[in-house]
Amino acid sequence: MATRIQKQILSDELKALLRIEELLKVLVKTAVSTDIATILKDKNLRTVYDGTGRVAVKELARATGFSVGKISGLWQAWEQAGILVKDGGQYRRIL
Repeated sequence: MATRIQKQILSDELKALLRIEELLKVLVKTAVSTDIATILKDKNLRTVYDGTGRVAVKELARATGFSVGKISGLWQAWEQAGILVKDGGQYRRIL
């Protein structure tokens, strides 16, 4: 059973980690804001970006008129730009 002091230390550590996460999100947003702003201006690119990690690539292709290969290429380019990360076999947005 954790003592009161141990619980307080864990609570302080959790607060510090949450603050670090907040600051990292701010840094990432600043670093990629121009790239994301460009994507969000185009309806089809926004659909692909918003659906990344949530919607199957075939559904995104149907919704946008892009080929599966085009979407795959976008994801690879966005990963290189730091907008997406590859998580196993799928991409996911960082923000």
